[in-house]
Amino acid sequence: MDGSPAHKQESRVIAASLSSASVKFGEFTALRDISLDIEAGDFWTILGPSGCGKSTMLRLVSDLLPPATGTVEILGKTTEAARLAREFAFVFQDATLLPWRSALKNVALPLEIGRKRGIDIPVGDRTPQELLELVGLKGRENALPHELSGGMRQRVAIARALVCQPKLLLMDEPFGALDEMTRDHLNLQLLDIWKETGTTILFVTHSIPEAIFLGQKVLMLEANPGRVKEVVEIDLPMPRHISLREQPEFNVYCTRLRRLLEEC
Repeated sequence: MDGSPAHKQESRVIAASLSSASVKFGEFTALRDISLDIEAGDFWTILGPSGCGKSTMLRLVSDLLPPATGTVEILGKTTEAARLAREFAFVFQDATLLPWRSALKNVALPLEIGRKRGIDIPVGDRTPQELLELVGLKGRENALPHELSGGMRQRVAIARALVCQPKLLLMDEPFGALDEMTRDHLNLQLLDIWKETGTTILFVTHSIPEAIFLGQKVLMLEANPGRVKEVVEIDLPMPRHISLREQPEFNVYCTRLRRLLEEC
């Protein structure tokens, strides 16, 4: 597909593999029998009704929650081994920046922490300053978080997540609290970053249009317990532009996903 990441290999490399994975909180089953293979370089979005386990799935993949049954692997490693090797990074809905540190110093924080702990942190091809430029914040390196808009703070958080050159980027509704125009702008910027870096992305959203616009594949989860309803491949051209949302093909996917959501 035109516009896909430049360094996605033709051979089938699996970035994340879940096999019959379940998550339980006491007697409550949050996720049941999730089996998925997510290829390296892919962009997946995750949809589903409230309580279906979208965020729980990201926490399972990121080693924040253990599977009650089944297995989860990141690039052939256990989630713990992948976490220690910094194979993935997490971007939350809240940017969670340290308020007393500049944008540049927030981006550099994982590298500083690694050095202080004697951990061999993989350093990417880009410096923290170059990453800020990649996310469109050149000239705001010395700004404190309170001097930045909500969208700018999220861009700092994305740059911070990329500083260790993760193979997998997990994003839990990072643009959910932003206004529509800012969200549209960051959607476009995220696609540019994905194309530029080749990072595999799993992106949780409540927005059907956002899921279609960003994703190569949309994972629809259904609730009680959370489980795979369907994986919908989005066959729309790359690169994508906001005008795509006005096309009949886009509306066909909106209708299909809305119906799936109503069935969940």
